[in-house]
Amino acid sequence: MGSSIAAAAVVAVLLITFLCLLSSVESDSCPPNAEDSSACVFETKLDNKMYRFDLAAQIDRFPHGVRSEDGFYKVIIKASSSSEQQTTTYWFQLCEHMKFNHDPPMCHECETCGGPHHCGETCSALQSASYPGYSVCTTLGYPKSTSYSLIELQKPEQGVRVKMSTCNGANANCSLSVLVYCNQNGIEDPTDVKNVSQCAFETVMKHPVGCPVVTTISRGGWGWFGTIIIVLLCGFIVYMAIGIAYRVTVLGVSGFEAIPNLDFWQDLPSKIKKFSEYVYGQGMDLYHWFRQSSYTRINQ
Repeated sequence: MGSSIAAAAVVAVLLITFLCLLSSVESDSCPPNAEDSSACVFETKLDNKMYRFDLAAQIDRFPHGVRSEDGFYKVIIKASSSSEQQTTTYWFQLCEHMKFNHDPPMCHECETCGGPHHCGETCSALQSASYPGYSVCTTLGYPKSTSYSLIELQKPEQGVRVKMSTCNGANANCSLSVLVYCNQNGIEDPTDVKNVSQCAFETVMKHPVGCPVVTTISRGGWGWFGTIIIVLLCGFIVYMAIGIAYRVTVLGVSGFEAIPNLDFWQDLPSKIKKFSEYVYGQGMDLYHWFRQSSYTRINQ
């Protein structure tokens, strides 16, 4: 019977390990058109308070939350040099992949974001570098690989950073971070994009959903451990009360003799002492064995 239970436990552990590994593999994969049901919700705790950002929340004047009603945001950066003028365009959408009913990207190398006929429709961030006669696309992020963090770690009321990045494909280190600052008065669309590293970019916008909902967290109590202690203590009190009442009313005893299982409680301190001495002795034996084994390995 014991061996069967042990075998079942081993099988259960192996199955759970396999499922965890499978889950991690699936979470690492990032199909271009994947959507995450938990996207655009970010919670963090600081100083006994919970700060919750719901960027897709429907609010007055903004039924789509931080998402652009056009299906995408667009920022155009122009840079002139002595020989030619380069125009770099950034398209992105928060919380989901982009949608184009007008003005779609027209650039080469768009295979990782929809291909030449649906360029921009299967990613959430795209860069297009335009030169005289041609444009080249670079995918910067997918909805599935979006991460969230505070703009200022100790000032969550300032807003949230939304970082879209690529994974499992070309340009694996590319990303676009959108800093959504809190602004209760309305929205300010992004107007500039900064290159913070080789293929990492950053832009800024202001929006009411960048303002967190703050709730206070109570620190009182010990949680589930405190609940277990209280239940055990209450059970012990009830046990003592019923036992004493029974022995006094039915058996007619009084004083310390009314305590149920008095012999057990009188012997309990000595039993605890013996158990502590046994555990201490086993620990010292293990310690001496380990030290002897270490000396043996060093001498060899």
